[in-house]
Amino acid sequence: QPPPNMGDAPCPTGSSTTTVSLGVGEVAALTVPGSLDCVSLATAGGGAGSFLVVAANADTKPDVMGPYQINFASAAAQGDFLAANRAQRVLSAQRASDTRSMAEGRFRAMERRALHLVAGQRVGARSPLLRTSGIRVNPAIIPSVGDTLTFNVPDATANNACTTFTAQKAVVKTVGTHGIIVQDVRAPAGGFTTTDFQSIQTEFDNIIYPTDTVHFGAAPDIDSNGHVFLFFTPSVNAATKKGSNSILEGFFFAGDLFPKTGFNSCAESNETELFYLLVPDPTGTFSDDRSTSDVRQDIRGTIAHEFQHMINAGVRFIDEDAPDDATWLNEGLSHFAEEIVGRAEDGYSDTQELTIDDVADFPALDNFNAFYGQNLARLREWMSNPGKLGATSAHADTSLAVRGAAWSLLRWSADHYATTTVAAFTRALVAGPDTGVANLVARAGVPFDSITAGWLPALFTDDAGIAGLPARYTFLSWNMRSVEAAINNGVFPLTAPTLSQTQPTTGTVASAGANYYTVAVPSSGSVTLGELDTN
Repeated sequence: QPPPNMGDAPCPTGSSTTTVSLGVGEVAALTVPGSLDCVSLATAGGGAGSFLVVAANADTKPDVMGPYQINFASAAAQGDFLAANRAQRVLSAQRASDTRSMAEGRFRAMERRALHLVAGQRVGARSPLLRTSGIRVNPAIIPSVGDTLTFNVPDATANNACTTFTAQKAVVKTVGTHGIIVQDVRAPAGGFTTTDFQSIQTEFDNIIYPTDTVHFGAAPDIDSNGHVFLFFTPSVNAATKKGSNSILEGFFFAGDLFPKTGFNSCAESNETELFYLLVPDPTGTFSDDRSTSDVRQDIRGTIAHEFQHMINAGVRFIDEDAPDDATWLNEGLSHFAEEIVGRAEDGYSDTQELTIDDVADFPALDNFNAFYGQNLARLREWMSNPGKLGATSAHADTSLAVRGAAWSLLRWSADHYATTTVAAFTRALVAGPDTGVANLVARAGVPFDSITAGWLPALFTDDAGIAGLPARYTFLSWNMRSVEAAINNGVFPLTAPTLSQTQPTTGTVASAGANYYTVAVPSSGSVTLGELDTN
């Protein structure tokens, strides 16, 4: 409904007053609409103090905008909640923005259209996806180094990659325990060496593969070769126009798990598990020039991210006949995969609290940029306007902010609702069969408003030095004040401006989003706020 008239009295006639009296570190969550009509804030025992007020929207539907208006019924001394941030280490070699997610998001949107992967629509027992032909690996179908294979390469820029593709030859470069690396014969000179390919193979076999499969489920194996192909092809380079502000570094295409012919088939399908990855292009033959060192660095997080998408498709469509999950949750899990692989690389546990000193591997920042920095930058984007788009927004394909919020929502939820291990919690999310908010609620075992009532304040209060703050209002796995301030020139990006005494504060807030405010309580006792409507 529309916000109240600007001239209305602060507390509606006949409304009851909700009295909130809190000591330092105490929190009150008001989730019943009637309890928000008139709220009296006071410090426990009386006296002056500052309150953090979070105007949040716990609607389970995506992109529902809730208007609200806040009035003062009594004057309050002005002040800032946590105005002074503690000194933080500042990254001097951070990326300004994450551009790979935008390109990959557009590809994922095409994939869902082409393959009719609609969240909430069960694939059904007669799923067209290929089933694993056997549980034993057939060594006769595993290629050898030096073999030449032919793959269909989907056009990542097409409206339907199942019908727009080219056949390309590739040479087998390595055969590892879990991965097989092949490179397109068209790859430009001056690219990866044998040593580079072996390094990629080792990282995939020893770090990425075991970490992702433990946390998200078994990889599909429809061709019974027990391996995943990592296909380096300049077709991925060519999908990015020269001078573009975004780059497609690689992708998994679910069409490769479909049969080539028949009902709801995909003519492009290679009928195998396959990633398509960027090749070094030192002279810019196919798009902008890409150095060997840059490509080697950039694909590390991409492989971890895309492997989750592959596992997700295999678990949901092949093993469980479950519907495709909501985009925000599937992408959030892939961003979670980046982080969790980074932790494995650095020897950190799934819930070990990390500061900027733990993850900023100066001077090169290789692991930071590959696995951590992108998530932190996406969350910083959301923190700059936290009420505009929420974590569950349908704009996850194109919005870095939504992806950052989704990652942090899953990260906080895993911290607090993983009853055994984080890996068990994330595997359950992948398996579903629920989708989106219903999936998260089912795995957490609590209503969505309870989840948001913990996660949204925690984004501001985590490691803020508030005495007595319950652990629920923190991240167990991150020091958010440390890492977010560090990538934002030393200033924590989530702010809580002081509410005006003389003018009503109006705003709107999206589902799974929030706006943050400071209210200063005077020494005379209390302050009353009226019309905190968030319908």
